[in-house]
Amino acid sequence: MKKHPFLIISFLFCFSLLMSFPACNNFESEPLNWVTEERVLDPADSTENSAIIRLFYATYLNLPTLHTRIDNSYLDAATDDALPTKGTALDNYRNGLLSAGNIAGLDGSAWSSNYTGIRRVNLFLEKVQLFPSSTQIPLPRMEQMKAEARLLRAYYYFELLKRWGGVPLLYDKVLNEGSDVHIPRNTIEDVAHYIISEISSDSTTYPQTCYYSLHAAQSTSAADVGEIGHVNQGVALALLSRLKLYLASDLYNENKDINKWKEAAEAAKELIDLGVYALYNGSDQTKLFAMIASEFPNREMIMVKEATANNNLEVSNSPIGFVLGSTRMNGATSPSQNLVDAFLTSTGKSIFVNYDPAQGIDPASNYNDQSPYTNRDPRLGRTIFTHGSRWMRRSLELFVGGANNGAELGTTYTRTGYYLKKFLGNYDMSNSTSYDALHHHYQIFRYAEILLNYAEAVNESDPTNDTEITFGLIELRKRAGITPGVDQRYGLPAAGSYSQELMRRIIRNERRIELAFEEHRFWDIRRWKICAAGDGDAVMTQAIKGVRITRQENGRFVFAYPTIREGGIFAPHMYWYPIPRFELLGNKNLKQNQGWSY
Repeated sequence: MKKHPFLIISFLFCFSLLMSFPACNNFESEPLNWVTEERVLDPADSTENSAIIRLFYATYLNLPTLHTRIDNSYLDAATDDALPTKGTALDNYRNGLLSAGNIAGLDGSAWSSNYTGIRRVNLFLEKVQLFPSSTQIPLPRMEQMKAEARLLRAYYYFELLKRWGGVPLLYDKVLNEGSDVHIPRNTIEDVAHYIISEISSDSTTYPQTCYYSLHAAQSTSAADVGEIGHVNQGVALALLSRLKLYLASDLYNENKDINKWKEAAEAAKELIDLGVYALYNGSDQTKLFAMIASEFPNREMIMVKEATANNNLEVSNSPIGFVLGSTRMNGATSPSQNLVDAFLTSTGKSIFVNYDPAQGIDPASNYNDQSPYTNRDPRLGRTIFTHGSRWMRRSLELFVGGANNGAELGTTYTRTGYYLKKFLGNYDMSNSTSYDALHHHYQIFRYAEILLNYAEAVNESDPTNDTEITFGLIELRKRAGITPGVDQRYGLPAAGSYSQELMRRIIRNERRIELAFEEHRFWDIRRWKICAAGDGDAVMTQAIKGVRITRQENGRFVFAYPTIREGGIFAPHMYWYPIPRFELLGNKNLKQNQGWSY
């Protein structure tokens, strides 16, 4: 598979940019080792095309990664969906120890990383104006590069917005040594308006080309494949869909303005109506995340950050107790019983009455807590390693003292009785004795999310419109392998038989299981304002449950469901991150989020 050039460029970009262009047309009066930005980006230089292309690719460098990016685990391990297996700084999100002093060691680097991305975009947009179009970069391509850069900048601002709310807007300003960096914060409304104005369809910078329509359908030409990883029209619409969904949600929409939900529905529908994207329906759905060349790209991808082929993720996440050569697996993330219980039955029913754990087990679901993984949603087996799951030619032993849960003294095994399986290759029934090198590309946007965005927004703005609310849910459940039922509704209640509140629970649950460990749950429970005591489900103050399986002398297994961690601490001000302390020290006009100490 041809790799996108920006993936090959490392963060040594700045060094290589400054040090790799010794030949200039201008006379150099300073020592040759004095290489300045002005000289490197000199339009009179014969190497100008390489310089500006490299600067363009640098605008992509700050796109986020997903896999094991926080202490070798996932951000979802700071919610009710999981715990870090070995206990890490992620626990600070739950134990009330988050602060302006330690946020940078968790996710606070997002502040500096996204502002670095914004500066790279601003620098590119400033310098590209100095360069004429050429055979190497014709005018249409130059205009496309500028549109892509602006879209990336909008994305970087969204990443800041969802963490801190209002942040300083730099617009096109390039900050250099000696610049005034004491810039006050803009409001949430200011930042959101700026993002929308930059990339909406009535903006002159809106990227019209849609490369994935070629990739996903039939094109295999080198020119088209070379564009994989570039942002495009689909990415712009996906970003608008996510942004407007957030802006309509309770954390942002205190006045519960229903028009914001209508705007969110329209944004998602615009992307759906492109007719370019569709759910991946390959026979092996693990390949949606652990990709081989023959499965990449596919039509479900909207925005993807490519990764080089390796088996690091398998080593990081495979259950403890497996050893390949001299390498021990780490099983870094322990999914919770709370999440396991959220997965449907094979007929599309919740195991709980009205999808609400507080109302207890629904007898009509036929759920048996002593055979808990029987007749369940196939997504459970694709997302989580449970007792008896097949991996590397054998069945997992997750009972107490089993090979993958306590067999070896002094080893830290799963905290919950489960391990994370999603994103790994298909080794369930494999005869392999080692892991293949796979491309675990990070999908920043995928079509499944857009279907769920649309369902949620329509339910909030037009709750009697069953056809529009359920069509995406039905497509997702059909793809998952849920049985259709005689009514062909895949377990969804009949039209006209459900309340808006029940459908809200259904949609939120569907997001939880379909998008598990893709960094949605962490932000969803915040935008819904259901984290703190007294707020909805008080998700972040609930106990984390696990499973304890004991093997009897007769070989029978007995399942118990103990509390692994008591409820956490979550105060209302924690819906927003604290601004890292060193950022406050460097900007005297930057005000801390309310409730956090300096």
